[in-house]
Amino acid sequence: MTALAIALGCLALASRPLAWRSVATLVLVGVIGLLGPVAVREQRAGRARWLAATGLGAAAFLAARMIDVPIARPFAFAAVGMHVLAGFAEEAFFRRFVYGWLARWGVVLAIAGSAALFALVHVPQYGLAVLPIDLAAGALLGWQRWTTGSWTAPAVTHAIANLLQMG
Repeated sequence: MTALAIALGCLALASRPLAWRSVATLVLVGVIGLLGPVAVREQRAGRARWLAATGLGAAAFLAARMIDVPIARPFAFAAVGMHVLAGFAEEAFFRRFVYGWLARWGVVLAIAGSAALFALVHVPQYGLAVLPIDLAAGALLGWQRWTTGSWTAPAVTHAIANLLQMG
């Protein structure tokens, strides 16, 4: 049942349009990510470790943004909420639900599997050229999930990364 929910969530994310119509998809997938069962409960790291992991992730995305051009649409106030929602919904799904389910087979599979699915669902929107970038981003977000024991550090980092791509 969990594998089916993961497959359907990935399909929904991969087929969503880049428009306001995707809000419903993001909310639905985020709810699945938040409510879906996870096999392994990890010990949460302290605040300092959480802040360090989040800061390191945000710095990595900032460095990448400084050497590359944005891939998202131009800045618009209404888009800010959409980008933040996307970051949190996708991380609830990939780093809480998918990672949590895969963690029963080990942390390496949890990080690699959630990163691979994360990268694959972005291919229909951005093309194959971003697959390596999204795979690396997913691995970084997975590392944050592992090192902090929580999906919230990757969610904050993902939201920051999305906002940095706004231009």
